[in-house]
Amino acid sequence: MKGKMEGTVGIAVGSAIQIATLVVPLLVIVGWIAHKELTLFFANFETVCLFVSVLLVNMLVQDGKSNYMEGVMLIGLYLVIALAFWVA
Repeated sequence: MKGKMEGTVGIAVGSAIQIATLVVPLLVIVGWIAHKELTLFFANFETVCLFVSVLLVNMLVQDGKSNYMEGVMLIGLYLVIALAFWVA
């Protein structure tokens, strides 16, 4: 599987897009049926976290190459966002 960066990125990004466009709206509809409030309204903090994560992933996969430092950056971003949500 070495040298298959394009396919790997396509699968990862494609899965994220599928979740964002299908599962989240479906959960809103399920929430309506179950009489639980679930909207697609995101607070400023959540929107900024999403924007920063999308920006970083875009910058890291743009060149089509990968190394351990890029993986460490993504894991670090994940930990920072998780810690920020836990504290907030």
